[in-house]
Amino acid sequence: MVAMVNVTEEFPRNISHASSEECPNPNQWKNVTDVDDKEYLGEKYNWNPKIQGFILSSFYYGYVLTQMPGGILCDKLGAKAIFGGGICTSCTLYLFIPRAASWGANYVIAIRILQGLAEGITFPAITFAISNWAPKSERTRISSIIGMGMPLGNLFAMPISGVLSSISIFGGWPSTFYLFSKYNGIHLVCVLVPVMYETPDLHPYLSKEEYAYIQRHKDPNAKAKNIPWRDILTSLPMWAVVVAHFGHNYAFLMFLTDLPTYFSRILHFDLKLNGTLSALPYVLQATSALLASCIADRLRSSNRLSVTAIRKLCNSIGLFGPAVCLLAIIMSGCRAIQIVCLFCLALCLNGFAYSGYRATHVDMSPDYSGITFGITNTISNMSGILSPMIVGYITYTGETVANWSIVFYITCAVYIACGLFYAIFASAEVQPWGKVQKDSKVDAIPDRIFFVEDAMGR
Repeated sequence: MVAMVNVTEEFPRNISHASSEECPNPNQWKNVTDVDDKEYLGEKYNWNPKIQGFILSSFYYGYVLTQMPGGILCDKLGAKAIFGGGICTSCTLYLFIPRAASWGANYVIAIRILQGLAEGITFPAITFAISNWAPKSERTRISSIIGMGMPLGNLFAMPISGVLSSISIFGGWPSTFYLFSKYNGIHLVCVLVPVMYETPDLHPYLSKEEYAYIQRHKDPNAKAKNIPWRDILTSLPMWAVVVAHFGHNYAFLMFLTDLPTYFSRILHFDLKLNGTLSALPYVLQATSALLASCIADRLRSSNRLSVTAIRKLCNSIGLFGPAVCLLAIIMSGCRAIQIVCLFCLALCLNGFAYSGYRATHVDMSPDYSGITFGITNTISNMSGILSPMIVGYITYTGETVANWSIVFYITCAVYIACGLFYAIFASAEVQPWGKVQKDSKVDAIPDRIFFVEDAMGR
């Protein structure tokens, strides 16, 4: 988005304007057009912040619609087919974005919606596969390790995108879409098809000892004849998790989609540096999430704190900590190094939330954790529609420090409000509706969680 938008059409960046509304630009003494033409290669479009907000949020229009159906399809078709089909469709659509951009923003929005529909089914597929393979005692750690792939992917993807967008031999920013489309296609052919197996029963090289270990540590569950939808949807602890999940995703997705724009328009980082710095906070977040899960498990095994107290402590660090960092960013003005460090600290602290609200699904409802996660995940990802649009409307009058401060104040308020709601009403105790009434006549099936999305991503 940073490379595709023609920012020189907005206003000339002279020193007086920058001193009142923008941070000082180190390239002020140069001709603005020359600088931009050197850094931003490929066709540019006069998309104002509102249009940019619609483009960035359009992915989630489709994404939220296929979360719940994705789990149902996995049960019928298997994780391999659903995951492979979703990724294949999404990476094919990437090829059409450069051409669609030349036709108009509405065409890009349409493709982004289709990509959201395709990718919405992939996260249930990942978790479905984990439920088939991971022993119950290792599921949290395995899920955390797999979840680290997304922020680590950002670590490589963002800098590469910045480099490709500034190299004329590949045509600038369009090469980014072509590269990652082909990369995902190669991944499907070389990794997914020959290596992934649906269940341990189908793996030709799994030893008898490994197979026995996996099966021995997977507790069977009974099928639920009637899901207690009314009890789930009227449960206050359930809504505490919904609110916390929404607050986490609102800020996370705002940072993911709009942080590169802030670094470019306000702090004036070039594309290469922008890509690297935009990815760095997510690496720290993934690392802290893994560390927090180990600390939470240690506290739980020591019996020093109740499970509810552990969840509330981790969630409070994960939501209140970044809120304080955002207030410090607002007060930092134009101190670029300090701001980047505070963003890194904010997402590092945010990693603790995964051992807070995220783990509460299983705590309060062992047998319906997949369903509860499907509900909270669908609602929380609606924030992916709201946050980019809010940023677009606020910055429509200008990409200024004052307008971005309003964006951060709103995000801070969301963090605090959602964190308080969870701290007051959440419970990690098994809820009255949280377990299926066992029926010995019903065949037991492996415990599976169908609906989950790792928020270190998209």
